[in-house]
Amino acid sequence: MSDKPRNELLAHEIDGIREFDNALPRWWLYGFYFTILFSAAYFVNFHVLSTPLVGKHTLVEEYQEDVADAAKLAAGRPKAAAHKTALTDPASLAAGEAIFLGQTNLCHTCHRADLGGLVGPNLTDDLWRHGCSVDQMVQNVTTGFPEKGMLPFGSTQRLTDEQLLQVVSFVISKRGSNPPNPKAADPQLDVPCSR
Repeated sequence: MSDKPRNELLAHEIDGIREFDNALPRWWLYGFYFTILFSAAYFVNFHVLSTPLVGKHTLVEEYQEDVADAAKLAAGRPKAAAHKTALTDPASLAAGEAIFLGQTNLCHTCHRADLGGLVGPNLTDDLWRHGCSVDQMVQNVTTGFPEKGMLPFGSTQRLTDEQLLQVVSFVISKRGSNPPNPKAADPQLDVPCSR
């Protein structure tokens, strides 16, 4: 057995820096080995075993449970009443106008305050792209058209069913109002709307 001290300084040099040949600290090595063992145990527990030793479910069961929960939530939501009719009373139309022109939902920023269309289409003519029945309009406002820049509810600020109907009724009440310089319809996409 040699009592010769270990030469920790290596012979090579890079940019004036010489490297020591030191062993890694044991605490670091033990931590590294622990992570390897932990990842193997985790993989076996959640991906190989049909019933995990730790935890309630496998990942597949957890996913299926989440899908079932989502289905229950969707089933629990009240269904929209079919064939809604537009409101015509002045109070409802004024409330719809306030929402349309308000700073929360931003409808007027794309459709203009007079509904003549700017970025969004003209809402006063009889050429519509996504349907013009009350039910279709409520659905359009609810889901929006994110690919075209219209967020759900105009700015994701959720509206109640009553507020939705008020806004849609206000828009319907403005059909035929002929604002100045309306945005032109696209004859390839917009179709005549029957009132």
